[in-house]
Amino acid sequence: MRPNRKADYALRASLDLAIHASPGRLIRTAEIAKRTGAPSKFLEAILSQLGAAGLVESQRGARGGHRLARAAAAVTAGDVLKVAGGPLPSRARPARRSTDAPGRAIDRLWQDVERAVNRTLDGVTLEDLARFAQNVSSVPDYTI
Repeated sequence: MRPNRKADYALRASLDLAIHASPGRLIRTAEIAKRTGAPSKFLEAILSQLGAAGLVESQRGARGGHRLARAAAAVTAGDVLKVAGGPLPSRARPARRSTDAPGRAIDRLWQDVERAVNRTLDGVTLEDLARFAQNVSSVPDYTI
């Protein structure tokens, strides 16, 4: 299961900010775009949305750029993905609630899946991901 492109880029950009953070340093959109593969204009919109949610601070101008608004240990993957549209593709969720017993059972299954995914995402911070990224062989298997 993969999130939509916007959610994926939001998480990649946030992780990039966590990895390249240093006191007082602002990171330019072009740098983030180059490292994450996200289109710059799309990335600007995503960073703006993350800023409105209080996860990213941005400054315009020649010395402008972005940084996390909180410590990487205080931001979870779930925080980022909730701002960017959620962890589950919309096609994974039922379009409407079922009224028959089999349909309600399947609705319940999707609710349980979404809760499990959210619990996992809310338990992993950007600091955790940055640490995992330093040693790719130590990346945990989040298979559900």
